[in-house]
Amino acid sequence: MTSEDIMIIDETSSSSSPTSTSNEFPSSQSNSVKPTITETKSNKRKVMLVIDGFNYQFKNFNKDKSIKFWRCAKRSCSVLLHTTLRNEFLRYSGKITRHSHLPNPAEAEVRNLREAMRKRAEKEILPAQQIAEQEVRQALLTDEARAVLPNIIHLGHNLIQYRRKMTPSLPQSSSFFIPESYTKDYHNNTRLLLHDSDDSKFQIDSLGDLRSEGRVLIWSSDIQLNLLFDSQRLHMDGTFSSSPPNFDQVFIIQAIVHGTCVPVVYALLPDRKSLYRNVQSHGLSSAYLDNIMIRSVIRQMMALALVPEQYISLLFDNLGKYLNDSERDDLSPIFEHFKNYWMRQISMWNVADIPEKTDNFSE
Repeated sequence: MTSEDIMIIDETSSSSSPTSTSNEFPSSQSNSVKPTITETKSNKRKVMLVIDGFNYQFKNFNKDKSIKFWRCAKRSCSVLLHTTLRNEFLRYSGKITRHSHLPNPAEAEVRNLREAMRKRAEKEILPAQQIAEQEVRQALLTDEARAVLPNIIHLGHNLIQYRRKMTPSLPQSSSFFIPESYTKDYHNNTRLLLHDSDDSKFQIDSLGDLRSEGRVLIWSSDIQLNLLFDSQRLHMDGTFSSSPPNFDQVFIIQAIVHGTCVPVVYALLPDRKSLYRNVQSHGLSSAYLDNIMIRSVIRQMMALALVPEQYISLLFDNLGKYLNDSERDDLSPIFEHFKNYWMRQISMWNVADIPEKTDNFSE
């Protein structure tokens, strides 16, 4: 065959091929080849089908509900699809089998990524932002998908609504059940709930007969406890304004790590156990304000924390020495409370040998 013959054949073949000016795009690579269907989820978590980069949404069933009808996700496109109940391809419906728009495979990548994030947000306690970052790194998205991917902060924020589905509703009293996932550290699945006064499985035996009238919850991980035991000094602080309903105080123990206070123990307490709280509960607020002797004794009682430990017992015994009988009777429940509660654990609250005698450093 000569080169001239080849040229004649080329001209013939090119002249016989139709010139397409249509804006329609094929539904699949070939009508004779059964297209591959993959499933994804919409933003409302409904099943969608993807064929060659085109997305389909479920429309309805046939009369006997043996076939599913799907329409192109683009409202302006009229392509319809028939599948089995298992979403297996059957055929395209009608004469319109070509889409009026370009395929968008990147959209399916982003949908699959967001669905993976949603599933993890519902099952894991890991922060939503961290889940979003991990999934984006693991997804190996194409450049096209990365170009249309929303901001990572926006992705993490959207996961919060799915996280709420796994979050228990707020309890109406202090008598509530704690799910197992909240008793363990989400990072390495070790213990996190150290003490629950209402559950015998989570109780600190060393408390002895010291028991609160309400429920006490204490959380700390093994990593935090190691920091606690390695610290030469501890700072403790309680807050009342941010305590959750049915508890009176959030109490925090902080360890010193590289010169910085780090929270290592968290506790929810039913009361404050403060000296002035007892003054109020026994109706001595007016006496505290009006009687200088009563006020002086109560303040001296508070100041015992600054006295060397070996002198505390003697000073406590002499606190009411200059009170008259009436004043001594008024303060007797305060003395009784201080003796039975605080004098039994002096080393825990005495700060005489500690450089920082207040919690200002930790704040």
